[in-house]
Amino acid sequence: MLHVAKATFIRNTRVMIRAYPWSFVIGHIFSGVYTVLFAFFAYHYVFAGQLDENFAHLTGSSDYLSYAILGGAFYAFAVSTLMNVSRSLITELREGTLEAVLLTPSLRRGYFLGNVAQQLMRTLFEFSVIVLVGALFGLTLSHTNVWSAVLVWILSTGAFFCQALVLGSLMLWFRDTYITQNTLFAVMAFVSGVTFPIPYLPEWLQPLGLIMPLAPALDAFRQCVIQGAPLHAVSPQLFHMAALSLIYLVIGVWGIRRMEKRVMESIFG
Repeated sequence: MLHVAKATFIRNTRVMIRAYPWSFVIGHIFSGVYTVLFAFFAYHYVFAGQLDENFAHLTGSSDYLSYAILGGAFYAFAVSTLMNVSRSLITELREGTLEAVLLTPSLRRGYFLGNVAQQLMRTLFEFSVIVLVGALFGLTLSHTNVWSAVLVWILSTGAFFCQALVLGSLMLWFRDTYITQNTLFAVMAFVSGVTFPIPYLPEWLQPLGLIMPLAPALDAFRQCVIQGAPLHAVSPQLFHMAALSLIYLVIGVWGIRRMEKRVMESIFG
């Protein structure tokens, strides 16, 4: 399995360096930076530094800029992970290499592990750039519980990977990436508490945030960074994220197997 993961990692890295995926990296960084700038200008020039009284009660902090900047950075991280992993098989299909991938006796776990490891390199770079830019516009990191934040970040990667399996199987089903992924990303940005607390949404819309791993992951990460919370203090969010990961993993593995069988049947009859 490790040989497959290593080969996939090296191949994807060479493709990233020599071909188009750099545009994805730059695009994700710009998206996160736009969120940082939007939060900064909206807070200072639209709301004149004034916040709703319930904001501090709902978030445990009155530091809106750190709240929004971390939301933008973590959203960019989630989108990168979901996109890079979920598009792997349909990219093979479009490039004409999916048949070779499916016919080789390599373990699919190694293939996806290589994709995840390679995308971690990208997302860590994107996330670091957005956080550095955010620090120039008001992000406060002085209270960060570093180890708890790092562990939440790693666990979040696993949760987004499980969600990406479901997204990848849907992409293979519809033979589409643009509408499928962008619909999910738009919904995630709106219902997961990226720039405002979820309770600000209408009550009928709030449950949608509960099925997004981004919501508990972002909540836990913010508490570790803004309030310096230890890992046990965010255990409810971690259990929530673990339950969603398990559900997405089961559905994703089943969906990927179904779609692989469907693709093979369409190719060989």
